[in-house]
Amino acid sequence: MENIQSIDYIKQAFELKSSGMYKQAIEMLYKALETETDNIEILSQIGELYFLLNNYTRANQYFEKVLQIDENHENTLKLTKIIKEREGDFDTVLSVSQRLFDNKPNSENLKELVKILINLKLFCEIDKYKDSQYFTSDVKIECAKAFYENGEIERAKELLSTCDADDENVLLLEGKIKFDENDFETAQEIFSKIGRNSQNPEILNFLGLFDLENMSFIEAIKNFSKAANLDKSNAKYYYNLANAYFYNGWGDEAQKAYSKALYIEPDNLDYRYSLAYLYYDKKDYTKAKKEVYAILDINSEHPQSRVLKALLLADNKDFIGAQNILEENLKKGSTDDFTKISLSKIYTELNMFSKAEELVNDVITRNPENLNYLSDLAEIHIKEKNYDKALELAQKILKINPNYILGYILGAKTALLKGDTDLAKDFAQDAISLDINCAQGYYYLALVREKEDDLEEAIECLKRAILYDLNNALYYKTMSDFYKKKEDYKTALDYISEAQNLDESSEYKFLYSELVKLNRKVKK
Repeated sequence: MENIQSIDYIKQAFELKSSGMYKQAIEMLYKALETETDNIEILSQIGELYFLLNNYTRANQYFEKVLQIDENHENTLKLTKIIKEREGDFDTVLSVSQRLFDNKPNSENLKELVKILINLKLFCEIDKYKDSQYFTSDVKIECAKAFYENGEIERAKELLSTCDADDENVLLLEGKIKFDENDFETAQEIFSKIGRNSQNPEILNFLGLFDLENMSFIEAIKNFSKAANLDKSNAKYYYNLANAYFYNGWGDEAQKAYSKALYIEPDNLDYRYSLAYLYYDKKDYTKAKKEVYAILDINSEHPQSRVLKALLLADNKDFIGAQNILEENLKKGSTDDFTKISLSKIYTELNMFSKAEELVNDVITRNPENLNYLSDLAEIHIKEKNYDKALELAQKILKINPNYILGYILGAKTALLKGDTDLAKDFAQDAISLDINCAQGYYYLALVREKEDDLEEAIECLKRAILYDLNNALYYKTMSDFYKKKEDYKTALDYISEAQNLDESSEYKFLYSELVKLNRKVKK
């Protein structure tokens, strides 16, 4: 009777276990254990349930009882090995792995034994198994992977050379090695050989990285999305997906992907910084500031976050505070391009043009065809009112990349400041021809029309600019100026009110007050 009841408890325990109700399952097995105190399978199952609950202390207690009865109990040895791996007790891991292989010689057990031998740098011990019938292709690949992960690259290469050259796992490892060695061309050839139809998330991730490098953002998004769907617990795939969204201009999607990466790895400061930069780029300074200060609370010396903090100060017109942070970064050895370019922008705002040019030219020396850095240098020349040099740079940028819209915008801005409205018009129209929704193109075309005294056409162009960039306070302010010129003070007030809602700077407040007074005079 007691045995029948014990079987019933065990049956209930298995049902509870399959439903994920591990604590309740343990309670059932305790009841079964009352009548069968030395039942090795009950003891083993209790230990496994504690293992599933991550209670390794209790799990080990029951595993020890099992091994006292049967020192070669396979499932208990395997779970003991996993616990010892997680606890960093690699000597015990080696002992257990050796026992598993000795008890049951097969490729799977040899694979696990080889991995721990490599981890402990016991390379000579591996040689005794190389002629074994169990040292199969799968074991060789796993062995090569373990060599690679432990920094033994040459040993990994040597072993890979004896494997099937067309095996996907072999190609993956060879591609990773080439990538780490900065031989990107060969790495790309290897991953392309595997193909985009692979169901291996790691391969898809590398294909996505090459797509990013080639500025094929849509293809990168496809590959990173597939990788993330295949391995939803890998934060890196979501992070790379977020970067691809960001570079493609899909801010909302990037924000969601960065948030997923952070959910998986909440302590990863690089992920949090990227989210902060995204908020900054979207001009959501409140959220950007929150993320930056969260990072600096953990690591006050995080260099990129310090740069972003400086840029946030600059947006609040605290250029001296920003200057101090960035100069301190340089003194501490942060000679990265981001720090230098950001400091050059602060120097430009402070009219310290020679210092700004020196920093940008230093960065351009290392990146001679970087269009963003060349644009930064042009902006310095514009602030200096050296429009000829700025135009030369705009033309150089467009020679490097005729499809770089911001190059045309730079040209339009410079030509207009120089007083060459025909050239400014050409640049603005070229920008619009590349992107019919280019707000900045319509903005500069509106300024050209206003200079030509075609105020009605200027207003129509500016309406387009506002339509394609609804949150640009400058566009509303300019429209207010146009209507003020027409003496339509009511409409001018409406537009400056919108500008003030978007940007509460003192300039817009003053213009708003002025137009309120003008409207009162008109009513009288």
